[in-house]
Amino acid sequence: MASASSNSPTAIQLDAVGKSFGAIKAVSPLTLRIAQGERVALLGPSGSGKTTLLAMIAGTTAPTTGAIALRGKPLAGMRPGRDLAALVGMVHQQFDLVPHLSALNNVLAGRLGQWSAAAAMLSLLWPRDKDRGIAALERVGVAQRAYVRAGRLSGGEQQRVAIARLLLQDPAIILADEPIASLDPTRAEEIIALLAATAQETGKTLVASIHAVSLARRHFTRIAGMRNGAVQFDLPAHQVTNDLLDALYALPGLRDEAQSA
Repeated sequence: MASASSNSPTAIQLDAVGKSFGAIKAVSPLTLRIAQGERVALLGPSGSGKTTLLAMIAGTTAPTTGAIALRGKPLAGMRPGRDLAALVGMVHQQFDLVPHLSALNNVLAGRLGQWSAAAAMLSLLWPRDKDRGIAALERVGVAQRAYVRAGRLSGGEQQRVAIARLLLQDPAIILADEPIASLDPTRAEEIIALLAATAQETGKTLVASIHAVSLARRHFTRIAGMRNGAVQFDLPAHQVTNDLLDALYALPGLRDEAQSA
């Protein structure tokens, strides 16, 4: 894959990283450098390995081969909790909110990596860092829904709450796995614009898998195309042509989604 500018500190470094599930190579070994502050979109058909690649960077899936470093620190052996939470945070397609808790309580879950177990339990009754939680909700435009149960929010509101939770976590690297798959086009544009603006304003690194080519071109600085577990191209967004995209999504030669991760 292409390298980021050598003048910028490295946020994500993958060296010959690959992942196999039995005989299936979900991600073929690849070497990749993403610089601090870059916004990278992962494009490709379903089952092309985008989710697996993000899971390896997030530390939730161990690679079969190779090594990963986040901001110069080896990911292997790093324990979930404060250290990892400070480095990387994930926004999922499913939002991962607790439906019966308020939007504010869900946002405050972004601080769990900073609290003891006892403090986390007490926060369910007497929310800690309430002002910071409200400020995060205000930043994403849903502060007025702070005390509404997450299960009663619309899909777009739930995704904004998930992003507010990530803001409170304050990781150096933001990963997003199909964050707009369940949203209508207008809400999808709003969410991607919000993620991109947040990363740009704070200097955070953003890596997101999406299917909307137009949004990738508008809001990301770099696009990597994945197909059948392999990287087909990795280019500045303005250099990604329609011919490259047509080849990326062409049906002939595309492996069965059920056989990939």
